[in-house]
Formats: sequence, structure tokens, C-alpha cells
Amino acid sequence: MSFPGLGAATGLLAASILLLVAILVSTSHYYRRRWIEAADEHRNSRELIEHLSEGIYRSSIDGRQLSANRALVKLNGYQSEAEMLPAVRDIGGEWYVEPGRRDEFRRILHSQGHVEDFVSEIYRHKTRERIWISESARVVRHKRTGKPLYYEGSVREITETVKRLKLEEHYQKLISQIPGGLFQYCRGADGSFQVLYYSDGFHKLTGVPRGAEASDAGAFTKLILPEDLDGYYQSLRECHREFKYWDHEFRIRMPDGAEKWLRASAAPERVGNTIVWHGYASDISLRKRQEIKIKELAYFDPLTHLPNRRALLDRLGETLKRTQESGRRGALLFIDLDNFKSLNDSQGHDVGDAYLVQVAQRLSACVEDGDHVARIGGDEFVVCIDDAGATEAEAAQRADRTAEAVLRELARPHRMGAVEHQASASVGVVVFDGNEPRVDEVLKRADIAMYRAKASGRNAFAVFDPAATRREQDQFRLHADLRSAIAGDQLQLHFQPQVDHFGRIVSAEALLRWYHPVKGLITPDRFIPLAERSGLINDLGRVVLAKGLATLAGWQADPDTAHLRLSINISVKSFGNPDFVPHLRRLIDEHRVDASKLMLEFTEHVMAENQDATAERMHKLKELGICFSLDDFGTGYSSLAYLRQMPFDEVKIDGSFVADIETKENDRALVRTILAMADTLGLAAVAEHVETPQQEALLRTLGCRMFQGYLYAPSLPADEFLLRAKAMPSLGPAAEVLRRSA
Repeated sequence: MSFPGLGAATGLLAASILLLVAILVSTSHYYRRRWIEAADEHRNSRELIEHLSEGIYRSSIDGRQLSANRALVKLNGYQSEAEMLPAVRDIGGEWYVEPGRRDEFRRILHSQGHVEDFVSEIYRHKTRERIWISESARVVRHKRTGKPLYYEGSVREITETVKRLKLEEHYQKLISQIPGGLFQYCRGADGSFQVLYYSDGFHKLTGVPRGAEASDAGAFTKLILPEDLDGYYQSLRECHREFKYWDHEFRIRMPDGAEKWLRASAAPERVGNTIVWHGYASDISLRKRQEIKIKELAYFDPLTHLPNRRALLDRLGETLKRTQESGRRGALLFIDLDNFKSLNDSQGHDVGDAYLVQVAQRLSACVEDGDHVARIGGDEFVVCIDDAGATEAEAAQRADRTAEAVLRELARPHRMGAVEHQASASVGVVVFDGNEPRVDEVLKRADIAMYRAKASGRNAFAVFDPAATRREQDQFRLHADLRSAIAGDQLQLHFQPQVDHFGRIVSAEALLRWYHPVKGLITPDRFIPLAERSGLINDLGRVVLAKGLATLAGWQADPDTAHLRLSINISVKSFGNPDFVPHLRRLIDEHRVDASKLMLEFTEHVMAENQDATAERMHKLKELGICFSLDDFGTGYSSLAYLRQMPFDEVKIDGSFVADIETKENDRALVRTILAMADTLGLAAVAEHVETPQQEALLRTLGCRMFQGYLYAPSLPADEFLLRAKAMPSLGPAAEVLRRSA
């Protein structure tokens, strides 16, 4: 049976089924394709994560590692994820160096849902090496319930960055604590300077402002004192040219007006066409102040604050050089205060010091601009005139004016508290042109001139005389030669006979002679005063005594000369020597001489030194038999007093009276008185410097019985004296009459 429309319905159903199948097939292919695409995308993402340089991880809420990419595995010291995951059991306890750091991480993560750049120090899990990381993470929650499922995040090692930051931190602390400042300059090919860097310490040190102004090198150089700026630039140019280490000291003025000494040091580095200077600057003001103080102690007199001798010599050296180059003249005044020692000893050192300070002030006030005043000794000052004039005459006039001003100023009364002192000075002046051999030579010449002024009576000035220098040099050389002569046995004794009224040679005066190997005979009037001034007189006296006693011993060994006496002159200093008496006693014992034949001749100067000590020594020697003669009798005011107090045996009438005895009645009367007084006191009398028969005749009529002089013989060498002494035997009275008449 057929139903109408049934076929159509069936066809429609079949078509629908076919359509449904087609849709299902198509949908199945779509989702399969999508699944494949999703799998590929997941695989690509996984590969991307695996190859990232940062570590990527997923961990459970309780701290177990669920996954880790290759970078995180490597960061923890493992070879693979499979090796690492079982090894990590507690992220918080096994990774973090600082306890509680993981709890802080979790607190932030749960409160905010994520953490970014959380820096921590951790252990490299396998090797336990400590490293620094920066970690970011988020909480993954269930989409419906919001329950936390796991954490996922990234880890980046920042160990080198942290080390660098720590180094920078240490560096900043270091440069903030060092007492100076660091800087970098760049010098371009055109010579310009650019500031690359100033440390905080440099800003504090110099006061250079921060900001754009600091990049201008001129902001610093403006602080340098003008008088130091040329030296600053010159040193920089030199070091740049030679590409060497720079080290320079200079002064700056701070913005507040304070002045500082800086020392800047820098090393150069070539960078392309430029040179970069890496440097350090420090405050050396304290050292400079100490140097100035030390210089003051070394170069300035602490009492008067004037330059001292050392400073003067330096200054004078510069002046000599300048005068030599300019052709002009300089001058030097050597000032010695008269009688300063007397003031100092009588009034005390405090008064003496106050006087010296006043002298320094007056000298500084009376000299002209450009002159320099120095104190070079206790009471010695110097004025140095750098430019005294173009010619010798101009310089001498300028120096004379200054010397006169000095004398006027110092002659005004000085008052030190209750003490008033009337002072004076002796000034030596020398003019120089820079051709002098040494600095100390100029000072020496002024010193010589000063002593000439002092010798002239003080309170005066004298100009240096070159002839005086030559005399001083001759005296110096003669002194050295005399010392050698004493040591080298160049000194000899000559003997001048003394004859009695019968004409017999009964005695001789020993007179020292010096035969210089170059200059020949040098007379005593030249070398005896030199020996007294130079301290050689004691040595000279010992030579005379030794040679004299040896000669006397030789005479006494010969019957023809055993009767002869020997007179030896003794100086003040020699007889005042405590060793004189024992030394002479040793010589007498050594040569075994009859001491009664030895006569020691003194002048009144010996008596004046210390009468008690002199008398005591004379009495000790008298006990040995030694005789004493007072030489040059009649020239001193106290001769009679000496004769009464001292054990003299003889007086010698001064030759000045004998010289005019023929023409001057006063001299004849004086000689007559001396002879009468000697006769009264029981003393022998010897007339010296008898040169003519007329003088001898007058002396005889006045009662003189002993004579000495050129009428009989000059001083003779020892051998010649002995020949004469032996050739003049004792004469009787008749023979004497015949001799006189002849």
C-alpha cells in the first residue's frame, strides 16, 4: 500500500541524515586540525621556553619544583630537568641564603598575586655556590573556584650586576671618605680642556659648584691665585708635551675667601686624538704652614724675626748673581754693637734681648726700600743693599749714607723698662759687583772692615780696603807656616852678648829666629805677636825653653863657657800657664843644668796679670836657683812696686832712655836714678841698646856696669857666639884701661 507523500518524507530524512553526517565529518576535521594546531603551538611554546636565557619554572604551592626550563636547570648546576626535579624537595629551605626570604616572597605573591624583580641571594642548588638572582612570578588559580593551583615565574642571575653595584657602593663610600677629590680632564687636539668627572670630595675640596657649570674647566682655574696660574699652566703644558705624570702644588681661593694650598697629581691616557688625565687633588695647607714654620725656624731669627745668617747667604748669593748680570753694584754693611756683652752681663739677658729687638726695629726703619736687614750672630747685624748704584762711586755714596743713618739711629738712647742704654756700633762697609769668588768672601770683607772701624775707636764705619785683606791673608798663611815651623824644627836661638864693665862676655840673651824655607829670615817682631794672637805662644815658649836649656847644658859642659849665664824672655801667657813651673823643672832635671845660670826676663805685663799667682810661681822657681830680670824698666808706672814685691835679681834699662842719653838731660837723670835705686835694692842693672862708645862712656860715669847692644855684637848664631865668648878672656883692670884708651 502506498501512502501519498511518504516517499518525499523519506527522501527528506535521508538528505538530513546525509547533511548531519557531512556536518559531523566537517566538524571532526575542524577540531582535529585545531587540536593539531594547538599541539604545535604548545610544542613551539615549550621549545621557546626551553631556549629562553632566563630560567622559567612552575612549582607547587607547597614548594615542590614541577617543571624547569633548560636555563633554570643550568642555573642550578644540573644537566637536565629530569636530574633536577627529584633533587629539589624544598625550594624555600634549599635555595635561599637568607632565612625568611622565601616567606617574604610568598607574602608578596599571595597579597598581590604577582612578584616582580624580587632580588635574593641563593645557592646554586647542586654546587651550593652562592649567587644573586632577580625573580618574577604569579599565582595560577582555578578559573571557577579561584583556588591557587601553582606558581609560575622566571629567574635571572644577576651576580655580576650585584658585584658591580657593590663595587660602586664601596667606591662611592671610599671616595666620600678620602680627604681629597678625584677628577678627570680631557684635553682635546686643539688644546682645550673638558671636565669629564669631579668627585663629591673634589667639589667639597675646591668649592667648584655642581651642575652644568662644573663641566667648564675654567670654573676651577678661576679659583687659582693669579701669581700661581702661570706655573700651573706651564707644568700642565710640559707634562702634556712629554706625556708624563703631572704633579704640581699651587694655591686657590675658595668662594668664601679662604686660601688653600692644593697638590694635584694626574696620569695621562691616550684616547683617540685626546688625552684623558686621571687625577687626585688634596689639601696640603697644613703641610705648607708647617713648612713655612720650619722655614722660619731655619731662616729667621726667633728673637728679632729678621732673616738669619743662612737666609742672608742665600739672599746675598742671588744679589751677587743679579749684580753680575746687570753690571750694577751692591753693598753690604756689617754691624757689630759696641759693648753689648757689658750690657747683657750687667743688666741681664732679658734687657739684652729687648735691646736687640729695638736695634732690629731701628735698622729696619732707617734703611731704604729694597734693602734687607739680617741678624747673623748675637750682636751682629747685616744690611744688604741689592742695588746700590751703577758705578763704584755711586754705590760707595749710597753705602756711606746708609752707614751714617745706622750710626745715628743706634746712637740714640735705648730704653728697656727702667734701664736706659747709650749705645754705639762699629760698621764695616763693602761694595761688590758680583765678580767676587764666593758669598762668604763678601761677608768676610765686610767683617774685616768692621774690625777696622772698631780698632779706630768704635761708633764709626770703615770701608773695606783690599790691602787689609792681603795683610790678613799673609797673616793667615804665616800662622799656618809658623805652626809647621814649630813642628818641623825651623826655629833657632840666636844669642846677643851681655858684657860687664871689663868687657867680658858674661851672659847672653836668647833671641828666637825663624828661617822660613821660602821667605828666609823672619824677625820676632813679625811672628811673636802672631803667636800671641793665634794661641801658639805657649808652644813657642816651650820651644825656646827646650832649646835654651839644651844650649845652657852645652855651655856648662865646656870649662871655657861654664861661667856664662843665659837670659830667656817669658811671655805673659806662657808664665800664666799652670804647667809652666813643673815643665821648667822637668827640663832642668833632664839637662842637668846649674839653674843659677838661668835668668828669666819678664815685662811689667807679666806682673799685671795676677800678682799673687805670679809671685808664688817666682818663689817656687827661686827655690831652684833661677834668677829673674825685669825688662824695659822705667817705662811702666808701677815698676818700683814690682821690685819691692817680687824676687827680682836684675833690671834692664829701657833702650829708649839710652838712645837719647847724650842729648837729653831728663834721660840722663832717669838713668842715674834707676842705677841708684838698683844699687840700693841690691839689683844688677843692664843697659840695653848701647850703640856708640859715647853712650857707653856716659853710662859708665853714671855707674852702669853691664851693657848690651850693637856696640858689642848683634844677636849671633850659637857657634859664632861661642867663638866670640871664648876669644874674649877675662881682662884685668890695667888691660881694661888700655882697651878703653884704644
